[in-house]
Amino acid sequence: MLVPVRGGPSAQLALRLAATVCKETGAELCVLHIFNPRISPESQQREESGFLKLTSMVDVPVRRITLLSASVREAIIREAAQHQMVVLGATLSLMHRPMVLGAPITRLLRRLPGSVMVVKTAGPVTALKDPDRPFRLESRAAAAERVDRWFAENTFHSKEFADLRRLVDLKQRQGVTISLGLPTLNEQDTIGKVIRTFKNALMDRVPLLDEIVVIDSGSTDRTAAIAERGGVRVVQHSEILPRYGAFQGKGEALWKSLYTLNGDLICWVDTDISNIHPKFVYGLLGPLLSDPEIQYVKGFYRRPLKFGTDFQAQGGGRVTELAARPMLNLFFPELSGLVQPLSGEYAGRRRVLESVPFFTGYGVELGLLLAISEAYGLRAIAQVDLGMRVHRNQTLFDLSKMAFAIMQVGLKHLGDRHRIHLLEEINKTMKLIHYEDERYWIEQKEIEDQERPPMNSVPEYFLARHRAPTE
Repeated sequence: MLVPVRGGPSAQLALRLAATVCKETGAELCVLHIFNPRISPESQQREESGFLKLTSMVDVPVRRITLLSASVREAIIREAAQHQMVVLGATLSLMHRPMVLGAPITRLLRRLPGSVMVVKTAGPVTALKDPDRPFRLESRAAAAERVDRWFAENTFHSKEFADLRRLVDLKQRQGVTISLGLPTLNEQDTIGKVIRTFKNALMDRVPLLDEIVVIDSGSTDRTAAIAERGGVRVVQHSEILPRYGAFQGKGEALWKSLYTLNGDLICWVDTDISNIHPKFVYGLLGPLLSDPEIQYVKGFYRRPLKFGTDFQAQGGGRVTELAARPMLNLFFPELSGLVQPLSGEYAGRRRVLESVPFFTGYGVELGLLLAISEAYGLRAIAQVDLGMRVHRNQTLFDLSKMAFAIMQVGLKHLGDRHRIHLLEEINKTMKLIHYEDERYWIEQKEIEDQERPPMNSVPEYFLARHRAPTE
């Protein structure tokens, strides 16, 4: 009997159950732990210590198996072929949800031979050898260990994927298509260079991208005209799925772009970047093409503050550091290893992006991150260092409104997780305090993101994606 363990919240239960079955049947208990080759020797030593401590908690003989593999799933599948039964613990992302099988385990089950048992802890359990120690503290330590492990294994640098021929080869061998969506709103100063950079490097020189589409949100300047002259398709998000109306906001444009983009992999990049480089795309696509377990990739970077022609090396990403990351550390600590959870550059597999809801405004980035983590687990997410990003900085008033909307999204997910209606009890009107002509005055602003349903639940999208090809 094989029990793969990674220190998850149900690992003790899986091991204890398997030990009981082996004790009654005389079967051999084999416990598997998989090390990622990218982690440091110190991290590997800590994992080894935790593995030995966990396996010492049962009172039957244990055969410990340790493997070195970048793919946990593939290693489990290979080892499972040598055993008659596998016992798995449910993942951390499912601990506050009623189901036992999440997407990662479901994909694994389809490929495992023999009999498989999946267990999930119904409530707090105490350590077998130390019943007086509060499980909550141990759970926090285990969660911190998982974040450290994820940070070591799933953090990349764009330089690792600079070999574009290799990426094209991976793309062609996997038989996937790739779309780049560029959301715009009055970006006439930068959109031309953005399109030229990506089109020349990633379509004309090498066929990494299959299409580039500009999704415009009603620009009143020359953005759309410049984009069309750049040789790419331009669509107005208000004209996509018109039956469902159109909200303002970047999230609305991204949600609707799922309908008009054709790729199996979809990449979105903000268009106000003045130091644009192909790495802002190939860096995000690299992990998706290299590792089938990765479903969603976020970019991160150094963000200097720009004041006219002057730069301040530090200070960018103010909403991230003052609102988003503190919220994640408080309420969603499994995501505390994300360097820039609000970054506007990210890529994912269509089957994942179409399965989660989208917030229409400022909250789209945080909403996607929380939804994908909840449905697919932390292992499905990766992050890539893209170097430095220089863009148009927003005013403090705009950042204040952004933080207000982002906190609403976080509270909604927190309420959904614990089945309480937090958002129904909070105020969604923000009072912005201005100082002008030596007096203070208050501006009242209603700020609330709408939540669009998963795109795969929209009938028009389903029919379009499953329509039989015409002759």
